[in-house]
Amino acid sequence: MMLMKLHLAAMASMVLLAGSVATATPANAGLPGTSTTECVPFKVDRHTIHQRCTVTHTAADGSVWVSVYYIDQNGVWYLPAD
Repeated sequence: MMLMKLHLAAMASMVLLAGSVATATPANAGLPGTSTTECVPFKVDRHTIHQRCTVTHTAADGSVWVSVYYIDQNGVWYLPAD
């Protein structure tokens, strides 16, 4: 039983480590009609990590739109409170 708990704790810490170390590689946001999403992990409290995602969209006329959303530890998307 103790070995199973140790294995579960090790796997959980590896998942958190992989999620906090992984970074998105943004594509070239300057091309017309392209959309780029970049998500960065951040700590909400001691044991909770969420992601802040920024979407940059370049329209065909050259205008750029930026939107932000968050993803919680369960994978649920939510909008910023402001």
